[in-house]
Amino acid sequence: MPRPTCKRRIGFQPKSVFFKPAGIPLGAVQEILIGQDEVEAMRLKNLLGFPQEQAANQMGVSQPTFHRLINAAHQKITDAIINGKALRIEGGNVTVQEETSGPCHWRKHWGRGCSSAEAAASQIPITQQEGGGIPMKIAITSADGTLDGMVDERFGRAKKIVVVDDGTNDQETVDNVTNMNAAQGAGIQTAQNIIKAGAKAVISGHLGPNAFRVLSTAGVEVFTASGITVREALEAYRNGKLSKLAGADVEGHW
Repeated sequence: MPRPTCKRRIGFQPKSVFFKPAGIPLGAVQEILIGQDEVEAMRLKNLLGFPQEQAANQMGVSQPTFHRLINAAHQKITDAIINGKALRIEGGNVTVQEETSGPCHWRKHWGRGCSSAEAAASQIPITQQEGGGIPMKIAITSADGTLDGMVDERFGRAKKIVVVDDGTNDQETVDNVTNMNAAQGAGIQTAQNIIKAGAKAVISGHLGPNAFRVLSTAGVEVFTASGITVREALEAYRNGKLSKLAGADVEGHW
């Protein structure tokens, strides 16, 4: 008897589950089934730009399994486009965990096995649960990595990121220098660094579309600040004086 497969974790459910070519009657079109896990693999890799290892960890599968999922998805979509077939999103050995697809849970606990998400929930310290959840962390792009340095108005190419725990005021500095001279993908990688750090809010000068999409998908709010120090930006955020971005405010490669 073959060994049962581990359920693949998916962080969303598509709004539309059926797609067909125009001009072909429904009764005459051939249908291809594409699994929800295959669609999730494409979302993580192709839309959000996650590295394969990180995407596989988020789904709770091995890298070879993730590779097979995304290859199968690409093959089915190619077949549908080239040969005029319909696509139906259905099936797949999955468990939907939209509430844990943001940074609070998957950055720490996903990728440890089939039962890791349930086990992780029971391991949250009681003091955090009584306080209304995991304490908020705020990430601020910084020119020098200190509270008294200026906010770096570049997001993807910021030199440092200061992450402050709003509950304890503990501070850590994330080195982002490898993205400063990146030819492409700096915004996406910086966003991923912030998500890994556990931030639920970001303060920066400007964000491009790719970075904003990655952060918003992970449930991270984005606020804008200009010409002030990290400390001043943090205080303005706590007093509700910063503007919240509803979308990207600059083009890509910022």
